[in-house]
Amino acid sequence: MTPVVTDCQVWWLDPAHAPRWCEELLSEPERARAESIHRGAARRRFVTATALVKVAVAVTSGGDPGGVEILRACPDCRRLHGRPVVAGGTPYVSLSHSGDRVAVALCADAPVGVDVEQVDADIDVDAMVPFVLGAAERPAFRAVRGRSARVEAFLRCWTRKEAVLKATGDGLRIPMPGVTVGAPYGPARLTGFAGRPELPGTTRIADLRAEPGYLGAVTVLTARPVRVIELDGLDAFAATAERHGGS
Repeated sequence: MTPVVTDCQVWWLDPAHAPRWCEELLSEPERARAESIHRGAARRRFVTATALVKVAVAVTSGGDPGGVEILRACPDCRRLHGRPVVAGGTPYVSLSHSGDRVAVALCADAPVGVDVEQVDADIDVDAMVPFVLGAAERPAFRAVRGRSARVEAFLRCWTRKEAVLKATGDGLRIPMPGVTVGAPYGPARLTGFAGRPELPGTTRIADLRAEPGYLGAVTVLTARPVRVIELDGLDAFAATAERHGGS
């Protein structure tokens, strides 16, 4: 019998290519948050990611992006920087942005988390290892030779872990060393999660085909095989452009 597969879409977009009418899709609280971001590039990433979530949900559901409401209340302080949730519960969504890449993940069947990171050759990975890698992961990292290779290996582990923590909804409130994902150049898989021994068997991680200079990963909380479909965010906007007077 063919196993049931869970589909996960990941939409990619460079904010510089997003249509001008993106901001029209933001709610008043979302616009206020965008205006509070002083750096222009960061503000554009936030606006693009928020609009892309709504457009991608509308494209997959056949609805209107203007009618998609995203809830973001932080469970600790109630401010609008929590895990994004579509009003009504599904599809499950996650977003990430770094540099000139925005990633939005959608899954109809299970919670999802996505992370993308720009590779920074100047990052001091050795100083960060104790705060990110668990004891079982460090030997494989130490075996990697060459500065650029070590940076890439570190960020590969980081993106996998952050994708897991976004999918579970814990975020960085859970120390990363308690989340183990195996060797950086081995298969993407969760091998341990402190306090939740059931998660490795019900979690699927996949590395993404990010642009050169970027690394990405997506996680779906399911025991089923996952099929990751990577898509161009411009196609999602094109599908709804006529409703907004063109791009």
